[in-house]
Formats: sequence, structure tokens, C-alpha cells
Amino acid sequence: MAYSKAPHFDALAYQQSFWAKALGHPARIMILSHLLEHGVTAFYVLAKMIPLAKTTVSQHLRKLREDGLVESFDKYPYTYYRLNREACQGLAERIRDLNSSFLLDSDGHPGKADQTTGQG
Repeated sequence: MAYSKAPHFDALAYQQSFWAKALGHPARIMILSHLLEHGVTAFYVLAKMIPLAKTTVSQHLRKLREDGLVESFDKYPYTYYRLNREACQGLAERIRDLNSSFLLDSDGHPGKADQTTGQG
């Protein structure tokens, strides 16, 4: 029987791996972008916007909720969704940090090309 190696990883890195998977489908990117731009949105609006079956949109929203990027609440007769701003800000900061680290040269200086590989 196999066992999970997850406990061997930093908790934040482990959580961020779920975020990365959550961003792995264009429908989920569309949902997040819409919620960022428009705020709280009813399910039926999201379902009309995405060119997939309602059940599939629902599955994508469930994935985003499970990974903590989206929150939902019911207000009769609809279910509404909103970004979990704290989680999304954490994700954005981590992506910014990764992006910055890619822009460092081999000596750790920002903005210089890596002279050993010619890349930068």
C-alpha cells in the first residue's frame, strides 16, 4: 500500500500546489477573472458565461471552493460566489515572488541577464 509523501512538504507549498491545479483549466480562470472584475455573482450568471454544461461549471466551482479560492453562500433562490480575497492575495504574492526569483541573475542581482547561459 502506498502512502502520501505530503507531510514531507512545507504546508504553504503543499497548499499552493492545489492552487496551481485550480488554475489548470480555462473555465476556472474565467470564473476567477469574472469574480475579480464583478464581485459576488450568482451561479446562473457564471453558468451562462462559460460554454460548458451547468453540471460541469458546478464541478469547476466546487474545485475552486475546495482549494479555498472561492467562497459560496445561498440567498434564496440562488447560490452566489465570491473570491476568497485572502487566499487569492496569498496566491498572487507567491506568483510575484516566483516571478521575481526568475528575473535574478546567477549572482542574485535583479534584472540582469544570466551571463553563463545567455538567458535572463
